[in-house]
Amino acid sequence: MHCWLYSSENPVGSGGVTEVLMANLALGVTLFFCLSGFLLYRPFAAAIARGRPLPSIAGYFRNRTLRIVPAYWVILVVTALVLGAVRIRDPSGALGVGHLSDLTLLQSILLVQHYHPSTLATGIGPAWSLAVEVVFYLALPMLAIVAARIAAITSVGGRRIIALMFPPLLLLLVGISGKYVAGVVVPAPPTAGWDQNWHSVIERSFWAQADLFSFGMMVAVARVEVADGRLRLAGAWRPAALVVAALLLVPCALTFDGAQLSYLPQNTVVALAFSLVLATVVVAEPRAAPWRGTRLLETGPLTAVGVVSYSLFLWHEPLQLWLRDHGLTFGGWGGLVPNLLVIGVVAGSLSALTYRFVEAPALRRKRSTGVAPPVPGAQLQAAP
Repeated sequence: MHCWLYSSENPVGSGGVTEVLMANLALGVTLFFCLSGFLLYRPFAAAIARGRPLPSIAGYFRNRTLRIVPAYWVILVVTALVLGAVRIRDPSGALGVGHLSDLTLLQSILLVQHYHPSTLATGIGPAWSLAVEVVFYLALPMLAIVAARIAAITSVGGRRIIALMFPPLLLLLVGISGKYVAGVVVPAPPTAGWDQNWHSVIERSFWAQADLFSFGMMVAVARVEVADGRLRLAGAWRPAALVVAALLLVPCALTFDGAQLSYLPQNTVVALAFSLVLATVVVAEPRAAPWRGTRLLETGPLTAVGVVSYSLFLWHEPLQLWLRDHGLTFGGWGGLVPNLLVIGVVAGSLSALTYRFVEAPALRRKRSTGVAPPVPGAQLQAAP
C-alpha cells in the first residue's frame, strides 16, 4: 500500500477500484493491534484462569523494551540523521520529508511526537501505531492486576470468566469513547486524521484505538478456556467464523471511503472480523491436529518474513520516500511492480541485517516471565 501511495505524486488507479483495494490494506494496522492484544494478554489470562501468580511485571517490561527499542532507535537514527527520509513538518505545517534534529528527534526517540498537533505524524510514519502499542504495553499489567483481584473475589462461584473479560471489555469501551470524542466533541471529516489539529491527536492515540486490541484479548481468553476444557467448540466453528468475518469485513471495506483507522465504527467491526480469523488459527482443542491454515502460515517464506517483520515495518516507508525523492521510483501501472521489487529487496535486506545484528542480540537478553508452557495447538509468531 505504501509503495502504491508514495511511488509518485498521483498513484495509479486513484478514485477507482484500485484505490479501494489499496486503501483497505491499511487495515493491516488493525490486525497488528488485534495480534498484540492476543499475544500479550494470553500469559496474563492463563495465569488468572488457572489461579496462578501473574507473570513477572518487571520481566514483562524488560522484554517489551528489548523487543521494540533497539531496532527502532537504530532505524530512526539512520533514517532521520543520515538519510533524511523521515516525515517532518515545514513552517506552514505541511508534511514533508527530511532530517529530524534536536527536540523533534528526541520526541521521536521517546515516541511522544504524536501527542501534539505540531509534531503529529512526524518521524517514521508507521511508528504512530508503535506509540499506541507502547501505551497498551503500559496499561496491560495494571489491567491484569485488577483482573486478578476480581478473580480472587469471584473464584468462590467459579466465575473467573468475569475477571478474564474485564480488561478487554474495558478497552472496548475506552476505544469507543475515544472514537466518539474524535467524531463528535472535536469533529472533523473521517479522512482528516493526519492533520495538524487536536482531533487528529485524539484519533491517533490509544484512547481512540484501544478497542482494536480488545477483540484479540478476547481470543486469548477463548484459547485459554478451550485449552483448559472449560469451553467446547462445535465441529464446524472455523468455517462459520470465517463466513461471519467476511460478512462483517466486506461491507466495512466498501464504505470506508479512505477513512480506515479513523473514528468510524467500521474500524471496530473490522477488528471483530479479524479476531474471528485469528481465532481460527490459534484456538484449538487439546491434542487436536493443526489446522491446514496453520500449516500454510508456518511455511518457510512466510516464517522468514515474520521473523524480520518488525524491522521491515520500520524501514520500508522511509526508504520508499528516499527512493521517490531521488527519482528512483517509477510512475504508472508499469512502475508498481518494479517499485515493489526494489523496496522489497532493499528494505528486506536491511531488515535481515537489522534482525541479525540488532534485534537478535537484544532478544537473547530477554528473561522468562514465569509463564506456563504453551498449551497444545497452533503456534503463532508476530513481530511486536
